Amino acid sequence: MTDYAYSPELPWGCWMRIATGVGGVTVIDQHGRTWESLRHAFWAGRLRMSTSSPRVMNEQLELMLAAFASKRHGIVSTDERAHSVFGGDHVFMRFWWYWMYAEGLVEGGFRRDPLDADLSAEGVAVLRMLAVTRPVELNAVPVGRAAVEFLGTPGALDECDRAKFEAAEASARLLPLVIVRETAFGTAGISLLHRDPNDVIPVARTIWHIRFPDAQLRDRLFLWMADRSDRWTAWGELVLREGAPALTQHLMTLLFADRSERQPTEAPRPAGPLAIGHDGGAGRP
Repeated sequence: MTDYAYSPELPWGCWMRIATGVGGVTVIDQHGRTWESLRHAFWAGRLRMSTSSPRVMNEQLELMLAAFASKRHGIVSTDERAHSVFGGDHVFMRFWWYWMYAEGLVEGGFRRDPLDADLSAEGVAVLRMLAVTRPVELNAVPVGRAAVEFLGTPGALDECDRAKFEAAEASARLLPLVIVRETAFGTAGISLLHRDPNDVIPVARTIWHIRFPDAQLRDRLFLWMADRSDRWTAWGELVLREGAPALTQHLMTLLFADRSERQPTEAPRPAGPLAIGHDGGAGRP
């Protein structure tokens, strides 16, 4: 729980700063701590939860969004099953709301049951933040039980339903800066589209594009980029400011850093012409 003066009219985290650098976009909170995104700042910084599994984080934050939306109507549109987001598990539901009360996200008051409590000012601010930072693959999925179940399915982000995958892209294409999968001249690729609302006819134009030898490789990178949809605007502004090669170099840096962080510790390999192998060649990792 915190004594910060939250405004229920503004999203949680609106007081934080955004910094850009070689490693990408960083969120800096009021204590000077840095986070990958507002969702990370709330999940790990505010709730003190582990970020070891992005799937668990997004699943639980989607559950929180649906549960909070069922208490405070008029802020987020929900599906008809938002009220049953806990799936009939009343033991878990009671514990969960008592946890929210302990965190100060609902107001129970003296001798009031947290199950009947309303959202606190911070709780409403959290609701607004979660609504605008949902994973891009949920663009076409309404807030509620279906979205929670989708994110809670192991491998959902790696082997997601093709119809939902493509529907989310169709919805996202209306954004000013969006990354989409495309097939141009028979070649699979990913494009960054820019739509300027000040144009006489605000059509989307391609400002960055990368090609792939097959659709499977293309989709794997697209899922990686979709998991970082909160950075698309910054990536697009980088292209508009410095050109397409700047984004390519930036993404290569991010991918290399992400791979290096996940690599297990290995014994040093001898340097030489075979240190980086080719298909079928010696030294291939």
